[in-house]
Amino acid sequence: MRAYLPMTLDQVKDFYAQKNFTPEIVYAPTIKFITENPDLDEEEAEYEVSMIAARNSGGYVIALEIAEKLISQHLEESVVLTEKILWDNVEALFVYDSTEDELTWYATQEIGDFLNISESK
Repeated sequence: MRAYLPMTLDQVKDFYAQKNFTPEIVYAPTIKFITENPDLDEEEAEYEVSMIAARNSGGYVIALEIAEKLISQHLEESVVLTEKILWDNVEALFVYDSTEDELTWYATQEIGDFLNISESK
């Protein structure tokens, strides 16, 4: 399942360095979310959930793939996990621009360079 982890820049840096992270909340297009939004296709549902995560973040969202066996509970627009999230499951980093309400996408292999650049600012 595609999921979205709202984070601050410091949390992203820590996750990148430690290669694991214990999230407070992980947003995902859950069964309840999909049922309540039948007009959205899979891609639109993922976009909506990523924007919910972004609006509740410290400006950063990690997109990742979560195995169903790690999910203990489906909530309205989030899931509860049984274990830490591993960096190996990260698929992208989104940087949220709250003024424009937009996400800028960085591929997994670009995240290290992005963090180095943001550290030097």
